[in-house]
Amino acid sequence: MKSKFKPVLILLLVAIITSMVFTVGCNEREDLKDNLGYNFEMYDEDAFAKQMATSGDNKIAFASDGASEYSTIVYPDGLFVGDTDRETLELEGAVEYLKSALESITSAQFNLLPCRNYADGKAFVLATDADCGASQGGYRLKITEETISLLATDYEGLTCAVYAFLEEKLGCMFVARDYDYLPKLDTVYLDKQDYSFTPSVTWRYVYCDESDIPKDEDGNRSLYGNYRYSKLRLNGSGNNDWYRWVHTSFSYISPEEYFDEHPEYFSMYMGKRTYEQGPVSGQLCWTNEDVYKIISTKVLQEMRDNPDIHIWDISQMDTWESKGKGCACDACKAIDKREGSQMGSLLTFINRLADEVKKEFPDNYISTLAYNYSDEPPKNLKPRDNVIIKLCLMPGDCASSYAQPDGKYSEKGHDLVEKWGKVAKHIVIWDYNIDFHNYMMPFPVLDTLKANNDFYIENNVYGMFHQMSADKGGDFAELNSYVMARLMWDKDVDVQQLFNKFLTVYYKEAAPYIAQYYGLLRENVQKSGQQLYIYADPAQYYTSYLSPSNLDDYLDIFQEAEQAVSYDSELTNRVKLAKKGVLYVKALQFSSDLDGRRQALDEFMQVCTSNGITSLLEGEQNGDELSVYYAKAHALIKYTPLIIIAIIIGTLALIAAFTLLGICICNKVKYGKFRLKANRLREA
Repeated sequence: MKSKFKPVLILLLVAIITSMVFTVGCNEREDLKDNLGYNFEMYDEDAFAKQMATSGDNKIAFASDGASEYSTIVYPDGLFVGDTDRETLELEGAVEYLKSALESITSAQFNLLPCRNYADGKAFVLATDADCGASQGGYRLKITEETISLLATDYEGLTCAVYAFLEEKLGCMFVARDYDYLPKLDTVYLDKQDYSFTPSVTWRYVYCDESDIPKDEDGNRSLYGNYRYSKLRLNGSGNNDWYRWVHTSFSYISPEEYFDEHPEYFSMYMGKRTYEQGPVSGQLCWTNEDVYKIISTKVLQEMRDNPDIHIWDISQMDTWESKGKGCACDACKAIDKREGSQMGSLLTFINRLADEVKKEFPDNYISTLAYNYSDEPPKNLKPRDNVIIKLCLMPGDCASSYAQPDGKYSEKGHDLVEKWGKVAKHIVIWDYNIDFHNYMMPFPVLDTLKANNDFYIENNVYGMFHQMSADKGGDFAELNSYVMARLMWDKDVDVQQLFNKFLTVYYKEAAPYIAQYYGLLRENVQKSGQQLYIYADPAQYYTSYLSPSNLDDYLDIFQEAEQAVSYDSELTNRVKLAKKGVLYVKALQFSSDLDGRRQALDEFMQVCTSNGITSLLEGEQNGDELSVYYAKAHALIKYTPLIIIAIIIGTLALIAAFTLLGICICNKVKYGKFRLKANRLREA
């Protein structure tokens, strides 16, 4: 009897082991001692207030009992005179915000005074001075018995100084677009000091709706003032200081204008000149002399017409990771072969243009993309000093840091950063921090940000571009963007302290539960050994951090979080916004919990509708994203019983088939033994 079922048992054992491997993952990526969620401690607001109220020999009394001797805020004469350029409007917004914030914090009254009307006396002085001792983009803070002075070389630096003072000296926190945390301090003492600060990263941009420039009535991001991007010191928001941002080559030589008469201007692909390569754009022919003359002429004229802009982008058109190539004509191919990279012909063009630009515009830069097929640096060529390489870490892996990679995608990112860091003087890191096919999917990235930030800075970073959801509602968008911004501003900031304070002031009594959820989420990702791929589907994590059982654990935590703040509708809504990613996946992931999935689907739709969330993936590919998602999830839930029946029948059929096969094998073996025995008897 045992011999009949031995093959079946072996097959079942193999299936069980395989299932365990997929569930547990290959290995744990790293030690969990740095897990932000597990190291969470509530921020002590009372202790901070007590600290601020402590006097000392080296301190000044800034405010007490609703009054301040520094109640006059002196601002530069160039403000509030009708200028509408970005830097002026942002500084005007910062000055007005400083007044209102100080009044809210101290209950004292403050007044604004232009510099021309200020003679002397105690005051809060904001001033620009080319010789103030501050670096470009940085600021100097001087606190004496007479004045509190914020000094910078330009308006941008002074704007950053205002918000840095409020956050770093008075404990403010710019948590969300609609919520700033301003502590209530009855008494404020400030240390006497004189120091200068330089941002860790020169050009800083977090691309997500929650931290970007608000849109005007036409949908354009063109509103300037005291908005969150400015408070977070994101001086690159809106692609600031770039004439054009990315994928710009066809804006100089468009197929519509040039291709019919000059196909030679465009890439050679599969033996033909084309501006299309299947599903992606074609490219320009970078060795064509006319292409160079047209682009260089246009760029130089644009620079003459726009003296306040300093960076011009000449970069390849968009491609996919596995689609699209550079020009394969003989001239381009010869350079690329010599340089061991398709960046060879492009960088040859860029360097030539940069040399010409430098003669007339020594302070301007040319930027280009190192992206997909052009991401490897050439063997011999180096970018000129006035060239900026925008290095795209595609396809990316947010589960492990690029500083200490663990997986092929993070290893690729590590190698690219190090290679370009050795040859390029100016690099903008294009970092991907969300699943672009599933904006709502839980995607824990915070634990790797500090290590990545340090790694980038060590490798000649000029700027950082953190890309998340362009539309409202990406996973933990407020928290992620806040931490990213603060790290770019000051690489030495304590991320754990930021995490603790953010959760405390934003979620109040629910904060420990949000931290518990985030810690468990991160732990499950690490234990799985899987990469966090930026174009993944939740089903890829069905046996790991987004398994049905894990989702239920997360939902249990959120139930406690909601109960903790049930007294306040706004806090409850914040918890639901953090929860929406789990709801999104719960409705989609296959399980027999039909009621739970229906409830998750309905709650997810309600959260999105009440908070104006409409985009679920990059590019709005399906029109009404919420309706498409609802129909898909509803259908999956509806047909789950049939799927389960089909699986049971299929499994039983498979077992029956293997059982029959085993019986046949066993019988064949027995029959063979019988024949062998019979033959021996016959021979005897």
